[in-house]
Amino acid sequence: MLNPSLKYISLSKDEYKKYARHLILDNIGISGQKRLKKAQILIVGLGGLASSAIIYLTAAGIENIGIIDSDKVDQSNLHRQVLYTNEDINKLKVDCAKLKIHQINPNCQVTIFPYKLNQHNSTDLIKNYDIIIDACDNFKTRYIIDSACYKLHKIHIYGAIKSFEGQISVFNYKGGPKYSDLYPESLKLENNNCNTVGVVGIITGIVGLLQATETIKIILGTGEILSGQILIYNALNTSFNKIKINCKQIVLKTNYQKDKKSSDIKLISNNTAKKLLHKNNIIFIDVRQNIEFKKSHIKKALNIPLKYIKNKSTQKFILSYCLNKTIIIYCSHNSRAIIASQILHKQRINHYRLENGFIQ
Repeated sequence: MLNPSLKYISLSKDEYKKYARHLILDNIGISGQKRLKKAQILIVGLGGLASSAIIYLTAAGIENIGIIDSDKVDQSNLHRQVLYTNEDINKLKVDCAKLKIHQINPNCQVTIFPYKLNQHNSTDLIKNYDIIIDACDNFKTRYIIDSACYKLHKIHIYGAIKSFEGQISVFNYKGGPKYSDLYPESLKLENNNCNTVGVVGIITGIVGLLQATETIKIILGTGEILSGQILIYNALNTSFNKIKINCKQIVLKTNYQKDKKSSDIKLISNNTAKKLLHKNNIIFIDVRQNIEFKKSHIKKALNIPLKYIKNKSTQKFILSYCLNKTIIIYCSHNSRAIIASQILHKQRINHYRLENGFIQ
C-alpha cells in the first residue's frame, strides 16, 4: 500500500463525473481516486502487455506515467499491440503511446524515454516512480529491473507471454520474493520473443490487464496482492493456476550426478539425456500442455502439465510410479520446468531438469 500525502490533491467537477463509478465503491471512494491520481507508474516496454495496461490505467485516473522503449511501430505488432494503428507504423512507440494517453486523459503527465533501460540509467529512472510495470520481452532487461527495484525498494509487477499462455507476479512487495528468486541469472535463460515463438494477440491483453489490476490494488491498498505466487493463465483450457514461489535459494548443478540423497535441484545436459533414453530406470516428465506434447515430445515421456504438478495426488503418483527410477523433467524453454522443479524440490522428490529444455 502506498501512502502519499493527499492534502493538496483535489478532484475537479469533470473528474467527479468521469470517475463516478469508482467513487461509489467502498474500496475506492474519493480518497482512493486521489491515490490513483497521485501515483507514479513507470512502464518498461511498449508492446502488447503495455498496450492494454496503459489504456486502463490511464482511464482509471493515473496521472503520472513514465514510458520507456526505443522501438518503432512495425506492422507485425498490430495484432496484439492495440495502442497503435496502421498510421503509426515506423513511428516511435513512446510518441504514439503518449498521444493515445492524452486522448484518454488529457491531464495525465507523460514522461517519455525513447531509449533502452540499462544498468547505467536504471537507478535514475526507477527512483522517481512508485511501481514499475515490467512489460519487456527479454531476460536482460528483467534482471536490470529486478536489481534496481530491490536496491530502491520499488514494486516490480512482472508479466510474460508465449503462444497461448501467460504468467504474472508481483515482486519485491513488502519483503516478498524478487524475480531472480524465481528465475536466478545462473539459469542463463534464452529469450523467446513473439517473432520467433509466436503468440495469440489477446493473451498479451489479458496479462497486461492483470498487471494493471495488481497496480491499482497496490495503489488503493486493497485486496490480496499476487506476491509470493505466480499466476499462470492458459487460454486453451481457460485455466488460471496460482503456484507458490519457493523463496529458498536453490543450488543448481550442471552435471549429471548419481547422488540421489541430495535435495538440490540438478541439471542434466541434452547430450547426456540422449544417452539415457534407452535405459529403463529413466523417466522423462513433460510438463507442457497436452496439445504441445502431442505435437512433439521425447520418446516414452510422461505428460504431466505444470498445473497438475502441484496436486498432492499427482505428487504421490510420481513418487510411486518413479520409485527406484531417475526423474528428468522438461518443457520447451525452461520457464515451466523451473516452477515444476521448485514444487518437486519442496516435496523432497529427487529429480533432474533438462538443462536447455526440449530441443525439437
